[in-house]
Amino acid sequence: MKSLMIAALALTMAAPAVAAERSVATADLTLSRPADAQRVLRRLDQAALEVCGASVNSVTETRRAARASDCYAQAMDAGVAAVNSPTVSDLYRERGRTYAAR
Repeated sequence: MKSLMIAALALTMAAPAVAAERSVATADLTLSRPADAQRVLRRLDQAALEVCGASVNSVTETRRAARASDCYAQAMDAGVAAVNSPTVSDLYRERGRTYAAR
């Protein structure tokens, strides 16, 4: 199964920063299709939230804070670069950091 690994600094208040990684599956997607590009961006969002101290199940304020962090921006930038798909990159650039929240 083809997947990507994204890494970011996960910042927590209780402990020093630690590196974390999450894999994001892409084998089931055709990344040149806009709908699949959106799916991979959602998957990257979920992974970035997790490495930055939140999850899709976190309260809204926690997800919002994670998405506003440098950790999240770096994780998303790295994930999009690792995908290496013009369609994914274009969608990400078009909406920037607010993409995953929609």
